[in-house]
Amino acid sequence: MEIKNYTSALNAYRYASEAASRPISGKTQKSRGKNTDKAEFSSSARASFSDTLKAAAKAAADSTASAERLAELSAKIADGSYKVSSEDIADSILGL
Repeated sequence: MEIKNYTSALNAYRYASEAASRPISGKTQKSRGKNTDKAEFSSSARASFSDTLKAAAKAAADSTASAERLAELSAKIADGSYKVSSEDIADSILGL
């Protein structure tokens, strides 16, 4: 197979390369290529979310764990003997 008319493809490539190197009108080159979003929350919104999250975690722990089990875990954590295997963590995340 012989390719005879490759100049149009080369011209298209050159045009695209030159267009990519030119600054975009209305934007600076610095912002080009950095698509980032930013969200800002007020301190009261952060505190409210934090309080809600803490309450939900406490409710979940209280509803599924007995007082005896929580006391046992607290004691193990306090004396440094509480160990969790990475396999148990992975199984819990995956719901196995």
